[in-house]
Amino acid sequence: MKELFAFPTDEIMKSDEVYLSISLNAQANAFETEANQIQFQNLLKEAKEKICDVYDEKTCDTFLEQIKDLRNDSDFWRRASESIVFYVTQTEAFFYRLGAPVKNEVVLSEQAYVLPLIPNFQYVSYYHLLGLNHDKCTLYNGRGAQLQEIPLPEDAPTDLEKALGKELTGGELNTADYNGSVGQGMFHGHNEKSNEVQIDQNNYFRAVDKYVYENYSKPTELPLVLFALPENISDFEKISKNPHLDETKVEGSTAQLSSAQIQDKASEVVTEIIDRRYKALVEKFNETTPEFRLEAQYNDLAMASIQGKIDTLLIEDHYQVHGVIDENGQYKEGSEINAYVNQLVQNVLKTNGKVYILDKASMPSDTGIAATLRF
Repeated sequence: MKELFAFPTDEIMKSDEVYLSISLNAQANAFETEANQIQFQNLLKEAKEKICDVYDEKTCDTFLEQIKDLRNDSDFWRRASESIVFYVTQTEAFFYRLGAPVKNEVVLSEQAYVLPLIPNFQYVSYYHLLGLNHDKCTLYNGRGAQLQEIPLPEDAPTDLEKALGKELTGGELNTADYNGSVGQGMFHGHNEKSNEVQIDQNNYFRAVDKYVYENYSKPTELPLVLFALPENISDFEKISKNPHLDETKVEGSTAQLSSAQIQDKASEVVTEIIDRRYKALVEKFNETTPEFRLEAQYNDLAMASIQGKIDTLLIEDHYQVHGVIDENGQYKEGSEINAYVNQLVQNVLKTNGKVYILDKASMPSDTGIAATLRF
């Protein structure tokens, strides 16, 4: 089973594949593994009923075979995030660990049910956060405002001496503030060879940059957010060759901070990003002239999504439409709950549009669903 980090991605955007989609709100701590496993077991029972209503038992077993071992995988559930969404076909299984809550539900359909993913990715998605001091580093998985430290292996350049070893030129390092106390501030070698100290730091930053890129940024293609003092940010940016280094920065030193304090600092920055992007979204919607806007016009929305006309789709949280988009691109009323909305979202994402799910108070439209058009 493969963990996914990007969204949208080819694995769950296929239009000719039947998907079993399972969304689960998890207890995100190591002491609640049994509760998570019980929840998952109950959702598997519901999944089996839904699959067996449509397919024979052999096909049903083919789906469930992909994820049955998770029931007893304590290590998996100990690393649970706020929520998890699974996507299962007859040949493959994928999952996302999310930092936003979801509704516990099971959906079997000819498209992956992607609505639970939207709130997690609409403003800030997955990223890596690098806590960088002049002689030490730590790395975190970021999911929205949630951070989880990554245990780095022995060969990782977690400190300057380990990274450079005999290649150290500036002697043993410490740092001193202007008042002489140890902590943040100016760099000093015991022999005061400041140029050599700077060389060591640059070489260390190169080692960190290369290691993080090769082992984390390159395989996942996730943005890398830097958490460091302004002077270290400047120095690191000059030497970094990581194309995934993000423009978002967290200014400060992680050296004297607890994990909770690092989490709080990162959360502040993420909150600022979300607020800024939300305000820009609403401003753009309000400035869009009526001829380039659609609201709860289900046929027009369906056809526009297929034709690639929708630039931005806004949906009120828990908004429901009963029915589907038929083979002619028209809204067809029916008993299906939210199949239409999911199809609409998939169409918009496949044509490089943006999708946002907002609570009622945040919606700039009072119709529950609205779109701005490209043309």
